[in-house]
Amino acid sequence: MQAHEAVRSYLNDLRDAGRRATTLRGYASDLSVLVECAAKHGGALNEQAVSDYLAWPKGRSTATRARRSSSLRGLLRHCDRMILMPTHGEVEPPNDREAERPPHRVLRSEIDAVFSMIPLHEDRDHLLFGLLAHLGLRPSEALALRVEDFEESSASLSVDGWGGKRRRVLVDDRQIYLRLTNYLLLTASPSGPLFTASGRETPLRYQSVQHRWAQYCSQAGVDVKLSDLRRAHVADLVSGGVPEAIIRERIGQAAGALEGTHVSFSNAESDAEIRAWQERRDARRTAPDGTLDASERRVG
Repeated sequence: MQAHEAVRSYLNDLRDAGRRATTLRGYASDLSVLVECAAKHGGALNEQAVSDYLAWPKGRSTATRARRSSSLRGLLRHCDRMILMPTHGEVEPPNDREAERPPHRVLRSEIDAVFSMIPLHEDRDHLLFGLLAHLGLRPSEALALRVEDFEESSASLSVDGWGGKRRRVLVDDRQIYLRLTNYLLLTASPSGPLFTASGRETPLRYQSVQHRWAQYCSQAGVDVKLSDLRRAHVADLVSGGVPEAIIRERIGQAAGALEGTHVSFSNAESDAEIRAWQERRDARRTAPDGTLDASERRVG
């Protein structure tokens, strides 16, 4: 990941979140040094660049060191969520790490292989990983969901996204909708966290989810990251012709939006576009015998 791209996207997100101008200036000043450090190592945001940046504020005041550490932590957290789609009109050549990623079709096949390893009775795992693979939620967003966030009448989830912004996500996938309604009916409490640790009322931890997914990947003999589930969903939407503005709204990704252009869609328009894409996709992916992929197995 190129440092200057990561910093620019992070500052754009802070600006969209309404952060104060003084905060933006301070973070921009601090992170410009990170970009300079990265330039010495080919421009990549890597361990060497971060090490140089962390050595930079030595001898400064405690407040200055704290602010510069805070700006770096915020940037690294942001990097976990960015960038799923190229910035409009600014597609850069992939770096070595991106070049090693499998093509979309291969990735989808590997994801399907992992889902086939999840036992049928593990409803929680099917639903949780399905929210990432078919609705494009981030792991942190799925784990933060509460029972009250699902509105069955409109088949939608209210998702608490990055920067505290809540967004509405249509549960357009029929299998996910059925799993979600059945899970709420038979497993979840009337209120509180949607996903809890076994035998406890505390929210499920990210480390536990990551460990479970790694186990299924090992059984399937593939290496698929949790972030690849969301990335594959975005690729499906892009290849399916869904408007970029709707995709960004659905996944909560503001970075790279067209500057000076304000494009908005009503809930009805967004739902119509997503459902039209879903119908086209189902028509292509449904086999002649009527069966579906393993990640979309029928539920009771």
